Amino acid sequence: MRSQANFKNIGRWLMSLIILSISISCNDEFGRLLPDNEGQQDTVDLVYGKPKVLMLIVDGARGESVRTANIPTMNGLLNHSIYSWVSLSEEHDDATAMGADLASIITGVNQNKHLVIGDNFKNNNFQTFPTVYTRVAANMKNPEFKVYSSSKLFVENLAPVAVAKLESTDEEVVNSVKEGLKQPELTLLTAHFTAVDKAGKASAYDNSSAVYKSAIENFDKQVGEVIQALVQRPAFKKENWLVIITSSKGGPFEIPPAQNDNTIFSNPNVNTFTIFYSPKYNSRYINKPYLGSRFSGDFLRFKGGVYAELTEGDNPVFDLGDKEEFTIELKVKKNKGPNNTYKFSNYPSFIGKREKWESGAPTNGWVMAFKDKDDYWMFNGRGPNGSGEVNGPKLNNATWNNVTIVGALTSEGKRILKTYTNGLPGNEMDISSWGTISSPAKFRLGLLNGGSSWNQGDYYLADVRFWKVALPLAVITQYNCQVGVSEEHPYYPNLAANWPIVGTVTDGVLYDDGPYGNTLKMGNSTYEISKLNDFLCAPSVETISTLVPKNTDITAQIFSWLQIARQENWQLDGRVWVDK
Repeated sequence: MRSQANFKNIGRWLMSLIILSISISCNDEFGRLLPDNEGQQDTVDLVYGKPKVLMLIVDGARGESVRTANIPTMNGLLNHSIYSWVSLSEEHDDATAMGADLASIITGVNQNKHLVIGDNFKNNNFQTFPTVYTRVAANMKNPEFKVYSSSKLFVENLAPVAVAKLESTDEEVVNSVKEGLKQPELTLLTAHFTAVDKAGKASAYDNSSAVYKSAIENFDKQVGEVIQALVQRPAFKKENWLVIITSSKGGPFEIPPAQNDNTIFSNPNVNTFTIFYSPKYNSRYINKPYLGSRFSGDFLRFKGGVYAELTEGDNPVFDLGDKEEFTIELKVKKNKGPNNTYKFSNYPSFIGKREKWESGAPTNGWVMAFKDKDDYWMFNGRGPNGSGEVNGPKLNNATWNNVTIVGALTSEGKRILKTYTNGLPGNEMDISSWGTISSPAKFRLGLLNGGSSWNQGDYYLADVRFWKVALPLAVITQYNCQVGVSEEHPYYPNLAANWPIVGTVTDGVLYDDGPYGNTLKMGNSTYEISKLNDFLCAPSVETISTLVPKNTDITAQIFSWLQIARQENWQLDGRVWVDK
């Protein structure tokens, strides 16, 4: 009997131990699982120890340069970090200013919300989109902040006045951080460093500059001093620290052509790095996402007024009529224009059928053109009874985009114009009242007749197709990023014209692979043929920014770690990253 009782006691003890182990394991998992809440209100995680954050921000540190430098301290953190060398800041016209990027980190929203332009904080919108310090103070009981920076711009515009200290050098920032970490009650300590950016401005933002590389490696040593001071806190093992190390932005540098994929990841100015370190984290490396397939070949460059037109053939096929359905689709890749940007002046056309395309020339017909000094394209049409224009979705710079315009008839008899870029729907317009959209002009690719100032475009075209049917969205989405069209396409019998434009121009003409053989003749005696190998239908900048860490994610990560429930009305632009 005593033996059976002992076995029962042992069994109860083992069962209790198993339950305790499962409970501890689950709680530890809860501590690691930060909510991934895109547009949703956060929940609060159960963790052991009071949550605290140490945030180290360095200006001008390109992620690629940090990755390839000698950085033993930061590399030593990666086994317990969520990290990326290809994180992103926002693209701005001013390549040297830091203010807008720092504001994005500290507010958790993009420039179009916080309204800091370059280094100009005069018209900021911090009342609507306050800093992380203001948010934390409003949602935690008696939080303690410390802020140290070697930038007057940061201290005066982004830090709480009572707890911010301006230092003359990064070395003094480190010394102050060491003292600040001795304070037992801390919630969020911020250290901001500027020496790497100064080295980049003085030489180059690349490790080919010994000065710049040395500055990055010195910053790594400073991180080591700060981490050492952190772990020497008497209560460190009982506390729950998140360490964030990130750059506000990279810096301008001409990267080698072989490394240039013509996406945002080849813009050194927005190439940052991000490390979220916690002893609780597993290692997770966030690399560059899949950017799509390549479109290779020899292509005609439409620059300086180059065009091709239908001199012989059935031009009325390319009128849009009155009650007819149609689809026009093509691939377009923009180059940098006269202003060294991808934004062209004066609405340069890339396809159309209209006698004139210029301001003050109200001729009937239609045209598709680039928006003036913008990233969008547009359709403009005119009939005898009305006219208008509708904007298509944003174009990616320097990579191939598939552009589609559809004229569809509804069951109510309305004629609706629909736009798509890379299969994604854009704006629509009711054009029922315009009447017959037709013109005696010749169908053209490239520059239409008009003012010479309207030929500022620089781009390539391919896979230009004209369909006598309204292609449905499912078909557009399925085929828009494919090269060429085969007889297996479900609407192939409705194909009116197909100009691949891949390969050299033969005898000054572009051949039509469609059923009618409407050959286009070059209107220029000289033109350029370029060999290209670029991505087709690469993700948009907006999509990419959800696939790698970005500046606005920093604040979201802090709120989650401090167990502050994120509110939808805060309109944060960042997301929270988890270690799996």
